[in-house]
Amino acid sequence: MVSFDDYSDEVSEERVKHLKHFSPFYRVLAFFAALCLILLSLQGYFYLIHPSPKMNVVLADVQSFISKDLRDPFSSHRPDEISAVLSENENAIKQIANFIAARSCPSGDLVCQTKALFYFVRDQITYVPDAQFHDQLENPLAVLKTGGADCEDMAVLVGALQKAIGNEARLVFIPGHAYAQVKIPGYWNKWYNLETTCKTCKFNDVPTENLIQPKEFLPL
Repeated sequence: MVSFDDYSDEVSEERVKHLKHFSPFYRVLAFFAALCLILLSLQGYFYLIHPSPKMNVVLADVQSFISKDLRDPFSSHRPDEISAVLSENENAIKQIANFIAARSCPSGDLVCQTKALFYFVRDQITYVPDAQFHDQLENPLAVLKTGGADCEDMAVLVGALQKAIGNEARLVFIPGHAYAQVKIPGYWNKWYNLETTCKTCKFNDVPTENLIQPKEFLPL
């Protein structure tokens, strides 16, 4: 006859064996749970120290900075031509970038300002497809004046605005498309994506189909 104590001992031994058998699984599960909590904490900390921009600037607000006499677009997207256009319009672009950044981020936070410039171009400039990719470069100020541009010109505009507040910027060319990337000084030395033609893309988002495409980079 098996006593209750003997039965309890057998059950306890079985539980110990069961826990020993599954302990590696639970350890891994606990590790990933802890990692997720850490990442969520970091994300919360990120948004705490870098407030989201208050996007209250519209296209009409910046058009007063644009001269009526704008230079005609160039015939290609050669690096020297892009540099020439940005250099000629440096003062006006700087004023526009400062205006958007100051109105959207009263705290003066650089990450907030970086996002504000991206969201301004994404939301205020209408993407107009160009049947002949790489055909001409439009003056970034002309893009602001008309309110519409192809992917390359939108990328150049947002890149120019980023450079005006002290960020590094570059163009990313993939087959049939272009977007921009930005690097914020002192912030993880990482390039962040600025896909302004995608109206649902947030800061650093890129459509999955574009991530796997071969890329060429052009510093601005």
